Amino acid sequence: MPPEITPVPWSDGERLIYSISWKGLVIGQQVIEAHKAGFGWHYTGEVKNSGLASIIGFSMKVDSYVRADLFTRHFRRELTVPGEGRRVLTAVVGKETKVSFVWVDGSVHRFSSPQTSVLDDASVLYYVRVHPDPQKLWFINYPSLVNAPLHSLGQKTILTRLGRFSAEGYLFSGDGTRIEVWYATSKERWPLRIFFGQKWGGFTASLIGVEHVR
Repeated sequence: MPPEITPVPWSDGERLIYSISWKGLVIGQQVIEAHKAGFGWHYTGEVKNSGLASIIGFSMKVDSYVRADLFTRHFRRELTVPGEGRRVLTAVVGKETKVSFVWVDGSVHRFSSPQTSVLDDASVLYYVRVHPDPQKLWFINYPSLVNAPLHSLGQKTILTRLGRFSAEGYLFSGDGTRIEVWYATSKERWPLRIFFGQKWGGFTASLIGVEHVR
């Protein structure tokens, strides 16, 4: 039997456009897209290599495939941090979660975990968009998965280029990883503001546009 499909507030081809800041400087734009892929979804995210991002050498690209239940089945992140270099993290989820991490010096590190209900940089945004209830989540990282609770931060008003929105905030924080997202309380539940931080630093993304592509 086919898996049960999770109802979602986004459409096939939704494109979210963000202004992205790193260490307090606006360095360019980040584009995140969602496309149907079998019974699940395919999410892509990329910091466009233009403006200050290209000058200072910051780049990030993520590629995530999720199952019908919105948990990750395949993930890849390519990240280049100024002054540090490029690192690549890949995860494949089957009967277990297998993670491979390529450090800036080219060395390769691997680990596996029996936990298979896991989330990544992109899928966590969409999963919490549908399931904002308090719960413990498993996040793909190196040298191990991060297991921490999802906390509510309450509500506040957020002003964006798209207008003024009532928003609900959620925080996932543990083992050097901090993800804070504020979602519109409207039926679309757009992620209006995102803070993503790890040991290498962090960035803030603010929604500036919503498009639909095929």
